[in-house]
Amino acid sequence: MSQTESIVLQREAVRKPYGEVGKEGSAHPGLLIQRGLAVHGQDDKEAKTKHIRAICGLQPGTFYRAAFERWRNATADPLRFTQLTLALETRLFIGLSGGGALETGCAVGHSHGAPYLPGSSVKGVVRAYVERSEFATQHPEAIAELFGVGPQEEEEHPEGLAGLVTFHDAWWKPDAEGHSPFVQEVVTTHHLKYYGSEGKTPATDLDSPIPNAQIAVRGSFLFVLEGPPGWRDLAAEMLRSALGERGIGAKTRSGYGVFDTEPQTNAAPVGRCAWVDERVAAIAQANRSSEQEALMGKGLAGEWAALEDAALKARALVDIRSRWPQEQWEAPSGKSAKKARAIYAEGEEAAST
Repeated sequence: MSQTESIVLQREAVRKPYGEVGKEGSAHPGLLIQRGLAVHGQDDKEAKTKHIRAICGLQPGTFYRAAFERWRNATADPLRFTQLTLALETRLFIGLSGGGALETGCAVGHSHGAPYLPGSSVKGVVRAYVERSEFATQHPEAIAELFGVGPQEEEEHPEGLAGLVTFHDAWWKPDAEGHSPFVQEVVTTHHLKYYGSEGKTPATDLDSPIPNAQIAVRGSFLFVLEGPPGWRDLAAEMLRSALGERGIGAKTRSGYGVFDTEPQTNAAPVGRCAWVDERVAAIAQANRSSEQEALMGKGLAGEWAALEDAALKARALVDIRSRWPQEQWEAPSGKSAKKARAIYAEGEEAAST
């Protein structure tokens, strides 16, 4: 392809849906990374950067938040699971090579559109870290028990042996401020002609640096280990050490993918009510509407009014009110929003009497 030639990557029929990047509930980040770039041109670097910037502005909606809460609750039994919430100290590159024509990628959940750390990757990083430690020299049998062994000839277990601890996928943890997990990062290529010619053009100190836009991840992740309690405790210590010293993902030698070794609290995001997340997602799906429309509609207000748990009802109203635009809460427009606001006002008045 010549430097001036461009390649159309999308059919005309799908350009409009892909163009609705900024609307809540209308864009899947993983799909946009793999299929969202409309045209690829050597000279049009701004189009790629603009597309990456749009992806990095996306936030996981209530559908993902509800799924995260279900997963956290399903793995809360301390007799079977160990949960660790660790925050990134630096930005993370995971699945960097999976972006196709976009030339950058990210490991994104197929169903929910949020970044995640594959359990196999987490286990591999921890095992590689531990096998270089003094512990592995002193206790090789413990390493085999914890992580398992592959098929080998003339062994007690010729077909291999599964490890005692299961490393589940790590889920990105939503925060109270509603930040996007994605963030634009720039990797500067200093010797473009050298790499482009497979070394035929010499690299010199006079080469101009060329910024290259990438997609990185920020925030915290919920790690889940499953297995016998004593082995889980040992694996958790190894996990913290490996992610705090070695990191995970691409470009760890440059400092990317390093975590804070101090576990964070696993409390729910401040100000968020799981009931509101679940009902908004269900109403939006049933009505084929956006989550914002479901949030500000009379359907949610009616379900809220029917709640019998006073404490839940109070928490839900605080959460609902915080998500409404302030001007709409004060002077709602549209029949459904006006009806919903009247229901909430009536409920507040009844609670105060």
